Amino acid sequence: MGSGIEKLRDLLEQKKGDIVEEWIRRIQHTYPEETASFLEEEGNQFANPIGASINQSVWPLYDEIISGHDSDNLYKCLDYLIRVRAVQDFAPTAAVAVVNFLKDIIREKILDDIESQGLFREYLSVERRIDNAMLAAFDIYMKCRERVWEIRHNDITQRPFILSGGMCASYMLRRGKKHLEKMKCGKNPSLN
Repeated sequence: MGSGIEKLRDLLEQKKGDIVEEWIRRIQHTYPEETASFLEEEGNQFANPIGASINQSVWPLYDEIISGHDSDNLYKCLDYLIRVRAVQDFAPTAAVAVVNFLKDIIREKILDDIESQGLFREYLSVERRIDNAMLAAFDIYMKCRERVWEIRHNDITQRPFILSGGMCASYMLRRGKKHLEKMKCGKNPSLN
């Protein structure tokens, strides 16, 4: 059994460049066409931080999924990829589905080799790790979305003006109460 796992890892390592490059391309194409073109063409990480984020997370993520050794590192790689998608306008399924792209790509690139070498059972363990990575990605997405909503909630509740430009009702009541207190204490010289 161990030799089958080693054969599969060798095969996945040999095809790593093709698989990961295709994975990156498919992730980039989840963005609108103009953005996807920019992500593909712009190599400067400062001009293209999203493209850099994808590149910097997908290569080590592939290694972690294939090896299955370090769940903490897997989580870090996923966090780097999913965090960006969580603050953008992706639905939860679209944000985390990028992990699942790996299954289709591996099947397209090496399924014939897997079948011809009798490595299908070993390959199922890789698919299980991809599924687990996708579940972890969903957890990351939800934590990020909760944080985004917490920040928005705090921002709205701490500002005295509503987005429409009028004053928040609770702010107006606090201000009116302070004004009345000043008037009762004789602090308003215009009324004396």
